[in-house]
Amino acid sequence: MTDHRRRHLTPQDIRSVQFPASRFGTRGYREEQVDDFLDLVAETLAARDRELARARAEINRVKDWRAGHNIPEQGVRTPTPDEVHLYSRAQLAAETLEDRARRILGQADSAARQRYAELMHQAAERTKVLGVHASVIRTQLRAQLLQLADEVQQLGVPVAVDHELPANGQLPGVHRVRDDQAHDSDVRRVP
Repeated sequence: MTDHRRRHLTPQDIRSVQFPASRFGTRGYREEQVDDFLDLVAETLAARDRELARARAEINRVKDWRAGHNIPEQGVRTPTPDEVHLYSRAQLAAETLEDRARRILGQADSAARQRYAELMHQAAERTKVLGVHASVIRTQLRAQLLQLADEVQQLGVPVAVDHELPANGQLPGVHRVRDDQAHDSDVRRVP
């Protein structure tokens, strides 16, 4: 067996180690058990070596990044008074801007709510005015319709007057006679 104490022991060293066979009739180890144990030790060391390699790669990556950004390796440096002052001013400016934005947002929200209330009030008032106008116009149209019906009756043509105006725009109870059906009068009573 080679002496492994003088150098770094690798998983391959453990896998390749050879023990001399025990003499016939003497006590010794079972070869299968020794091999199984050596395999377990070799896998454990291999996992450790992989983890160390990953850790070294990460350390090198961080060192390279720090070097690329001119950050010294001795650890966290203490900021200069100018840097502290600059940071404090930036933080104060950010807080001031945040407060101002909150105030502006509050004012805009209040103005929008007030304008909404004004528009809703104006719409309600206009609706009332339009309702009154519609009522007045309806009353005027009824009066004109009754007046027209009276004039038609005075001409000697009986006309029945409905109280509502029809949707088609004709006077209720009357219609025009086509030229080919015209008699003494252009207006006839609807049966």
